[in-house]
Amino acid sequence: MTNQDFHDERRYRPDDNCPLFSLRLENHLVDVLNGAVPNRGNFCGYCFSPMGLEEALCAECQSDSTSTERLDQVPEEIVLALKKQRSIESRWVNSFAYLGVLIAIVGGIVFVLVTPIFDDRLIYATVAYGLILLIGSRVLAGFLGGYFGDQIGYSKGRVQTIKAWNSYRSKKQISSQ
Repeated sequence: MTNQDFHDERRYRPDDNCPLFSLRLENHLVDVLNGAVPNRGNFCGYCFSPMGLEEALCAECQSDSTSTERLDQVPEEIVLALKKQRSIESRWVNSFAYLGVLIAIVGGIVFVLVTPIFDDRLIYATVAYGLILLIGSRVLAGFLGGYFGDQIGYSKGRVQTIKAWNSYRSKKQISSQ
């Protein structure tokens, strides 16, 4: 079992009739957005996942290359859909992470101010507050941003991706008629 196989097994695959984004497609589009590679290659005509020249079936959506035409680049609408999804996800994760830091700051101040042992011991209060900031901000930012922010951001971003997918499909159907 390769590292790629292990990673694919653990990857969440939504069941929302939107095939975007396979791990291979997402990695390719991130490289395209970063300017590392051009938006060129051999892509599935349905889910836009990169395909080898000899592959008859798409590994992601199982589309037959004889029934759907292959593309030599991922449509711009799909590239922008990933960019928008990533932006939404990032905004939610960062917002919840900063909320965790804010909770640690305020919670640490409140703890130090209401704990009687720290009334006349400024050094102990400073050390306790420093530890609360150091540990609390890291733990709360990671938990709130990495768990709640990630879940909310993914679902909000996915809604926008589904809208972009449906819009792209309806435009494609209109142009093929």
